[in-house]
Amino acid sequence: MWDLQRLRIWRAVASTGSVTAAARNLDYSPASVSQQIIALQRSVGLPLYRRAGRGIEITEAGRRFAEESESLFGESARLDRVVAEMRAPALDRVVVACPSSVAKEWIPAVLRDAVAHHPHLRFDVLTNEPVRGERSTPPDLDVTVVPGGETQSDGRTHTGGGSSDGGAPRAGQAHPGAGELLAVDPYQLVVRRDHPAATQQTVRVADLRDLSLLDLDVEGSVSGDVMDDAARAAGITPHHVARADDHYGLLAMVMAGIGVAPLPRLAALDLPPSLVAVPLVDPEPVRSIVLHSDPAAQHHPHMTDIRAAFRRAALRSSSTAPGVTIH
Repeated sequence: MWDLQRLRIWRAVASTGSVTAAARNLDYSPASVSQQIIALQRSVGLPLYRRAGRGIEITEAGRRFAEESESLFGESARLDRVVAEMRAPALDRVVVACPSSVAKEWIPAVLRDAVAHHPHLRFDVLTNEPVRGERSTPPDLDVTVVPGGETQSDGRTHTGGGSSDGGAPRAGQAHPGAGELLAVDPYQLVVRRDHPAATQQTVRVADLRDLSLLDLDVEGSVSGDVMDDAARAAGITPHHVARADDHYGLLAMVMAGIGVAPLPRLAALDLPPSLVAVPLVDPEPVRSIVLHSDPAAQHHPHMTDIRAAFRRAALRSSSTAPGVTIH
């Protein structure tokens, strides 16, 4: 049976071609390294090196021996991982699906809070816009967006799924579809600072008629549908010059001067200095961000804590993005 530590020392010697350099890299004394490679050469029964002045010269056999030992270290590392997994408690997997804006602004804080209380958790975070058929792994927690800028017959706008008093639904309320409302997110028009709209307080949706627009919708997106609904309510047909599935691509296009992008406010935080976000009005396009939990997983204690972490993340974002409503 081979001594892995002795083999490790030999690989270092063969790599550097020097006992002194290998000893320095391994934090050993040169004498200790010399003793180990002498013993190894004796075990192999072949000359692994020869003396050359004050140093050594690696033989062809010694170089090949070092190369062939690579697989042993790979197997050793694999066995170390197996043993570590057997010793450690099994990790509970939590699958979270959400839009890219939520993944950027909320997920880091949610995971930080959850792992602090439940270190045994492992998270898989999936983006869920656009939705492309059934997932192979259904999420335990699904953060979805629903249109929330419907126009009433009197021309006023309201948030879909409203409370009993006719106002916007409150965060924490049950939302149609058995979800929990986390936030109400209005839309803004993201433009370059040199664009004429950059100095306006607001931009009317009807004024988008003659602009080159970038659409947050390629293969089906609720976030894109919100703007389509607002455009119909304003009596315009948008002129889209490009589309993308996520807001990062749209922001890059705006910076390049390709067009302007109507985006949810949560997707327009931390804009680069060259871009400005202006609120859209008449009607105000709005989406609601809703948290759904898998009923089969709700009994786990960590699920309650994760849902609470989402509420805290939504509340924190309301202070950095005042238009994001948390009641």
